[in-house]
Amino acid sequence: MTGPDKDFFNYSYSELVDVLAKEFDATKFRATQLFEWVYRRGVTDFDQMTNISRELRVRLADRFVFPVAAVNDRQISTDGTRKYLFEVEGGDLVESVMIKQPNRMTLCVSSQVGCAMGCKFCRTGTMGLKRSLSTSEIIRQVRGVLEDAKNFGDSFSNIVFMGMGEPLHNFDGVTRAVKLLTDPIGLGMSPRKVTVSTVGLVPAIRKLAASDVSVSLAVSLNATTDEIRSQVMPINDRFPISELLDAIKAFPVGPRKKVTIEYVMLGGLNDTEEDRKRLAKMMRGMPVKINLIPYNDNAGLGFNSPSREWVYEWQRYMSSQGLQAFIRWSKGADIAAACGQLATNSKRQSRLPVLEQAAA
Repeated sequence: MTGPDKDFFNYSYSELVDVLAKEFDATKFRATQLFEWVYRRGVTDFDQMTNISRELRVRLADRFVFPVAAVNDRQISTDGTRKYLFEVEGGDLVESVMIKQPNRMTLCVSSQVGCAMGCKFCRTGTMGLKRSLSTSEIIRQVRGVLEDAKNFGDSFSNIVFMGMGEPLHNFDGVTRAVKLLTDPIGLGMSPRKVTVSTVGLVPAIRKLAASDVSVSLAVSLNATTDEIRSQVMPINDRFPISELLDAIKAFPVGPRKKVTIEYVMLGGLNDTEEDRKRLAKMMRGMPVKINLIPYNDNAGLGFNSPSREWVYEWQRYMSSQGLQAFIRWSKGADIAAACGQLATNSKRQSRLPVLEQAAA
């Protein structure tokens, strides 16, 4: 197991500047060079960092390590979606998904091994929570997918923290990872292209709003009454809909920016005529856009999918009420990579071979 103090991916740019100054008497410029080699060029071999003196490179090699998340498995869906099974510290396993969309690729990363939230329509919730991932383990997923994407001639334009785990339950690990992803000297992603999803941890939403972390927010609502929401999302007993809506209204959004409301449509349970009227009334005047997500029967948790026509009816109704509503049909269902399907055994005894499949 790699000590966190030696793990390069646990350091922010400012922290690296401090370490280099105190331990190496090196300037801020050296930290910039290191960050650019690692995050811009993907180079982790100090011997290749030729604009840094050989003496300093030798010392840096003794100080820092660059652990990787081993790919235990890669599966490719008929729709082009790719699911990765990564092995992180202690042999724990997490999943990441590259979602192929018409005009972009979105990388969905995990923030925990399992999840403590227990949402009834989500397979990850059946695992329980083993632990949260470190900042490094999150970044390693991203780097692992970036490296494998070279085999397909593509990459991702967006990152969503919607994989295994509740991102805001791992507040420090996730927000530090977001800063690395969006640091201009790091991976340099636009904060608009990085989204953190939550089941509705109100205190953490407020903490995120008050922080210096710039990121897009998505909230899983999934019901219009406290009775139904508590039935499918136990977190609602602690933070009911009214408190959640207040936190969303107070969340800072920039110009032309909106909070995403995720609504998993569970056939016959939360998708009634009354529900769509309540949802429209609830959202009116708020800085939000709505993602309608038809439940995926393949998750096998006892819920039903709504009909396609009914989903389109919901979208048309929301539009008629002046609301932005989008339908998010499941991707990667045939490889259990769709919304609500991610789940693993916490460990495996032996490493699985990477599936050598050509891109669709």
